[in-house]
Amino acid sequence: MKKTYSTIVTIGIFVALLVLPSFSFAQTPVGQFGFKNDTAPTTTEEQPASSTAVTASTTAANIISQQEISAPSNDLTRPEQLPEKVAIITLFQDRPVTEYSIINTMAYWVQESVRDGVPANTIFLILLTPLLGFLVSFVRVVIGLPTLDMLVPIALAFAFVAVGINVGLLVLGAILIASYISKKSLSKFKIMFYPKRSLSMVLLAISVFAALTIGVGLHFDRILSVSIFPILVLMLLGDMIVSVQLHKSSFETFVITGTTIAIGLIGYFMATSNAIQGTVILYPEIILLVIPANLAIGRYFGLRILELFRFNKI
Repeated sequence: MKKTYSTIVTIGIFVALLVLPSFSFAQTPVGQFGFKNDTAPTTTEEQPASSTAVTASTTAANIISQQEISAPSNDLTRPEQLPEKVAIITLFQDRPVTEYSIINTMAYWVQESVRDGVPANTIFLILLTPLLGFLVSFVRVVIGLPTLDMLVPIALAFAFVAVGINVGLLVLGAILIASYISKKSLSKFKIMFYPKRSLSMVLLAISVFAALTIGVGLHFDRILSVSIFPILVLMLLGDMIVSVQLHKSSFETFVITGTTIAIGLIGYFMATSNAIQGTVILYPEIILLVIPANLAIGRYFGLRILELFRFNKI
């Protein structure tokens, strides 16, 4: 009876949070913003329409200027601008490939694609993906640390590149706190698995929104140019953490999450390294080394590094 009562109270709180804002918005006259009808009276004698227009234009100008200041020139997830494109074309002079041959197939392909207009940043991140995949395989097979699937650490690294390391860690910290609270609160509800995960998204969304608001207060200007997709990747990580917490112990969840974040940070530093960028763009054949490397560790059946430390006293 007590559990039923607490469930009813909780549902009532959620319904109240959803219904109350609708009442407050409904009491606000829509016509005063001029969205419905331009002929409707939209001003008063004390506040003419011109002052409202000036205020709106000033606010829009401030937002545009802030976005221009905050727009990062080194965001690898976006196509490079003309000066960066010229710098990349100049970089090709270190290894000029003008004629196709079997030996320089990859280099010729990359350079011709860049000259035809394909963003070099996109090419670099695509070619970096197999290297990060090998890193995940090495950590799981040789070192013995688990991760959240294969693509999650790679997507996390690219999300850090897109939003910046400061904003990424801020949002990630909020997601980790929200996932922990979700596990503690949702474990009391005797409901099915997917409704639990759906409920956790409510807390994740509120936490991410709060983190972005805090970031603006901390003058993280990168937030002003952040798109939804890297944020969704970070929220996907939080959702998977909640899913793991519902099946595994707290220690196992900590190890899996910590390993995933560590690989994501390593991938971020690899993606933002000028040396790695130049090497991969000039010598894209390097990604083919991943094939024998994966075949080698795929045939490794010895003790993992963590197991060596665990059984070194035996």
